[in-house]
Amino acid sequence: MKTAAVLIDGGYFDRRVNFFKRKYFNDTPFTAKQLQDVTNAIVGAHLRKFKSTLYRTYFYDCPPLDKSLRYAMPDSPGEQARTWTTKKHPPYVLKNEFHDLLRKSRKTALRLGALSASGEWNLTSYALKALLSGERQWTDITKDDFYYNVTQKMVDTKLGVDISSLALKKQVDTIILIAGDSDFVPAAKMARKEGVDFILDPLWGNTTSTLTEHVDGLHSPDLVSIISAALKEAPSTRPAWWGEPQAANEPVMPEPQTAALDD
Repeated sequence: MKTAAVLIDGGYFDRRVNFFKRKYFNDTPFTAKQLQDVTNAIVGAHLRKFKSTLYRTYFYDCPPLDKSLRYAMPDSPGEQARTWTTKKHPPYVLKNEFHDLLRKSRKTALRLGALSASGEWNLTSYALKALLSGERQWTDITKDDFYYNVTQKMVDTKLGVDISSLALKKQVDTIILIAGDSDFVPAAKMARKEGVDFILDPLWGNTTSTLTEHVDGLHSPDLVSIISAALKEAPSTRPAWWGEPQAANEPVMPEPQTAALDD
C-alpha cells in the first residue's frame, strides 16, 4: 500500500473549520478534543480516498499571542481603553490545549513558528463591510469590531523544508497539503518532479489557477459530516449540496474549486 504524509497549515485550518462551524452549527466554541477529532477525521478521509497508510501528520502553527495590550478603543466615550491579557482569553487557552493534544498524538509532528514582536489593531472584515454598505456608522463601532493582527514567522519555511525532505528522501508516495496559499507552489513543483503525487485540500475554499496548476489533484472531505460527528450533533442548517452518506461516509459534493464558500 502507498504511504502518505498529511501537511496542515494550522492558521488556514482554523479559519476554514470555524467558518463551517459558524455556518452550519451552533456558536459554541470547539473544545481541544473536538478539534483533534476533526483533524483526525480529515486525515482519515484522505487516507481512505487515496488508499494509503499514514507516514505522519505535520501540523504547522504558531503559539498563541502572549501579551497584555490596550484595546483599540474604550468601552464608552471618555473612558480609558481597558487592558487585554491574552493568557486569559479563551482562544489562547484552547490553542495551547489543542497543541498539547497534538504533541501527544501518535504519528503527529507539531511544527511551531513564532509570532512577530509587534502587531496592530485592525477592523474586522465584517465591520468594514457593514460600514461600506451603510448598515453601520462609525459611532456603532466598538472594541469588539477590532482584532489584533500579528505576523507569523517561519511557518511557511518549515512547511516548505518538510515537503522537500519528504520528496527528496523518497519517504512517501503521496503528499496531501491542507492549505490555500500559493507560496507553496515551488515546493509542490519540486515534489512532483521527484515523482510524489501531490494533492491539495483547500477545505472547500476557493483556489487560484496558480495553485491548482501545480498539484496532481484536489480533494476536500465532507467537513459538515466530520464536524457533526465531532460535536455529536446534527447541523442546525442543512447544506443544499449535502447528500445522503455513502459507504465511505462522504456525501456527494461539488468539486472544491467550484465551491463558493469564502471566509
